[in-house]
Amino acid sequence: MTHTAEFERAFRLHQQGKLREAFLRYDAVLKADPAHAPALHYSGVVLLQAGKPVEAIERIRASIGIDGASHEAWSNLALALEAVDRREAAINAFKEAARLAPGTAEVWSNLAAAEFALERFIDAEASARRAVAADPTHAPGWHNLSLALKSRGALLEALDAATRAAGTARDAPAYSGHKAQIELALGNTAAAKATLAAVLARSPANAALRFELAGVLERTGDLVGAADAYAQVLRIDPGHGAALSQLTFLRMRVADWNDLPDLRTRLRKGIGTGTLPVSPFVLLSQPSSRSDQRRCAETWTAALTRATPPSLRLLSGARLKLAYLSADFHTHATSYLAAGMFEQHDRRSFEVVAYSMGPDDRSPLRQRVVKAFDRFTDVAGWDMHRIAQAIRADGVDILVDLKGHTEGAPPGVLALRPAPIQVHYLGYPGTLGGALADYLVVDDVIAPPDDAADYAETLVQLPRSYQINDRQRTVNEAPTRAALGLPDDAVVFCCFNATYKINPEVMAAWGRIMAAVPRGVLWLLARDATDPAIANLRAEAARRDLDPARLVFATARANADYLGLYQRADVFVDTWPYNAHTTGSDALWAGCPLVTWRGETFAGRVAASLLTAVGLPELIASDVDGYVETVIALANDVTRRCALREYLAGPGRASALFDTAATTAALEAAYLNMADQYRQRRRRAFRVEPK
Repeated sequence: MTHTAEFERAFRLHQQGKLREAFLRYDAVLKADPAHAPALHYSGVVLLQAGKPVEAIERIRASIGIDGASHEAWSNLALALEAVDRREAAINAFKEAARLAPGTAEVWSNLAAAEFALERFIDAEASARRAVAADPTHAPGWHNLSLALKSRGALLEALDAATRAAGTARDAPAYSGHKAQIELALGNTAAAKATLAAVLARSPANAALRFELAGVLERTGDLVGAADAYAQVLRIDPGHGAALSQLTFLRMRVADWNDLPDLRTRLRKGIGTGTLPVSPFVLLSQPSSRSDQRRCAETWTAALTRATPPSLRLLSGARLKLAYLSADFHTHATSYLAAGMFEQHDRRSFEVVAYSMGPDDRSPLRQRVVKAFDRFTDVAGWDMHRIAQAIRADGVDILVDLKGHTEGAPPGVLALRPAPIQVHYLGYPGTLGGALADYLVVDDVIAPPDDAADYAETLVQLPRSYQINDRQRTVNEAPTRAALGLPDDAVVFCCFNATYKINPEVMAAWGRIMAAVPRGVLWLLARDATDPAIANLRAEAARRDLDPARLVFATARANADYLGLYQRADVFVDTWPYNAHTTGSDALWAGCPLVTWRGETFAGRVAASLLTAVGLPELIASDVDGYVETVIALANDVTRRCALREYLAGPGRASALFDTAATTAALEAAYLNMADQYRQRRRRAFRVEPK
């Protein structure tokens, strides 16, 4: 058999997917003719397909050394170089392939993807345009053009390109998810839902698209429908950690605990093996240890993003550029807490800037926050690479992330290491995992030095309370108890924590309290009158022999009116393992005593930190039994409750918890210490000493 015939037989076997047989025949050709360029090239492709990119590179390069005019060889060399993370060399190889075959759409599209991966968005857009010009039906080219356009905020053009990709692809599901994401970014949830529903009608077993649809349903407020969709994802793909996370969260959000034991078991198993990426935020409200939470965060972060090594550069001189990154610069708990801090930062030592990833709700709080910064950059809808580029170009010295792993969080930005010093603070009560942040701001109650091994970041202890508070919050006069649906003569136990923090263990403790206090009612917060959590929580109360009528629900309202509600409550009864955080300081600011117990984790110690800082450590129990006993004792002691209200209205408001200036100054001292450590090329934990 001639070399040509043997090669053609090997190539046919290769096309049939019979890699081993094809490789043996390619080798037979090469044994007879070591300079047979096509056999070298395609045997290298087999090696690449078999997961041996280094050997593949060697063979394909040898083939190019004999016949450098094959654009396919250059393209495959580029793919092999990408497989060993030699991205610059891969781009050069793709460019050579494009020079040899300028009319081949696939080459230009692959070049665009490689350029996009290296954040060369302008080049990527130009290459993608060459791809679709060469072949207007080339779906990958339209998809890569859409990615490049989206990265610079050209969402309408990106949507057009994404629509072309989905419309021209034989495998439309591969691109419909991206199209739906752009529709969501444009605020058109109905279009995103229709896009996903249409493609799922043709591909009902596509777990990725069904997960996207679940997210859209969740965003539109259809929590029950979203939970059903996440459950369908898990039936298709039992190892889908994000779907498991969101299903668990939504079950908690609507207080549907029927399958909670099974969900908890699956979460624990996934975290224990490290094989199932589970949302660290969801784990905070489930029974877990600090080490569990770190393991979970490390796995989640590793699956979500690949951290870029930090680059060393000189910091600014006497005035450091301090940046806050968040999606919550609007009517949100973070802004209610931190607005005063943004205003009071020392402008002699810091230039204070913001990068806002969230919506502009045009509220007075948004206007106040924007005004508080020296410069406020709205990056909503920007690609993570574009945000990181802006932060880097602006010369930010210290980047403070206020989101962590909460909704709208920017781990992709942090992973790109746009600032020399990266800090996590306030927005997420736990470790981020990986190398996303250098420092985590805590206090002695939240995370004493002995807990350092359970955090990926270097711990920085503030001297009193880690939580900043704003003294300008207004507390409106509340309606009467009768107008709020509360009995005038009742002992009102309130818990305005989000429903997902309530669980069977908490409800069992509340049942014990209510049994001991026959005049007690439990006042909870619901999204609105149609919130399914209302019926579910009442059903859970009935299962514990607690009259469902003793559960009263307030609905969401403006912040000053919400704060006023605490005037009609007697005791705030906390949740665990996820405590009251902003709601805890809200209650204390409005004069309502809070009872908690100090758990093991950051999320389970915040209320204890607040009570310590406000000067009421006696309201911190060491376990559930102590918590129940403390609440019952307060319920039966009206004199003590009145004394606590008087204390909170006077000395409490003047305490360290609500000293905005002192906490801001402590944070600034911490930032300056971090800068000194950076200049000295060292990093170690420290405690800011009180002034």
